[in-house]
Amino acid sequence: GGGLPRGRVPELVGPRSTGRTGLACAIAAGATRAGETIAWVDPEDALDPEAAAAAGVTLARTLWVRPRSITDALRATDLLLRAGGFGLVVLDLGERERPRAAAAPPPAGATLLLLAPRGQPGAFAALRLEVTGRRARWSGGPGQVLLLDGIDARVTVARSRIGRTGAALVVRQACA
Repeated sequence: GGGLPRGRVPELVGPRSTGRTGLACAIAAGATRAGETIAWVDPEDALDPEAAAAAGVTLARTLWVRPRSITDALRATDLLLRAGGFGLVVLDLGERERPRAAAAPPPAGATLLLLAPRGQPGAFAALRLEVTGRRARWSGGPGQVLLLDGIDARVTVARSRIGRTGAALVVRQACA
């Protein structure tokens, strides 16, 4: 039926510059547009609030947590999930590998979205979406100024405990 599963942990994985954070911002925008309060745990301090707002994230409904270490990020994520009131908690590991310790599973009404460079074998995630194949789209032609129109990224369901794997789609992100 679309969307991310509630009470589960989906992973959004892909190397740097594949559109992983942009897709996470689109997911967060959908959650805040629906009136949900979200949290974004960002131990690498990589989130750009202006870019998130341009992607449609309502910053007034977003708690941006910038812990100093991955250990603190896991603690913060655990506290946020236990506190309740967040429809979506994003744990952005940046380019770090997922640590062996994991945050508590989210309550039934919430989703913990884990952003990481690659999936982990035997991971606890109910759903793994892999972002690959980034391609820039340009406008203009011969003798005209070329402008970047946007970026296309391929998203594939690499693992699913709740449906089938292998489905793929191309996500088009516009440039502001």
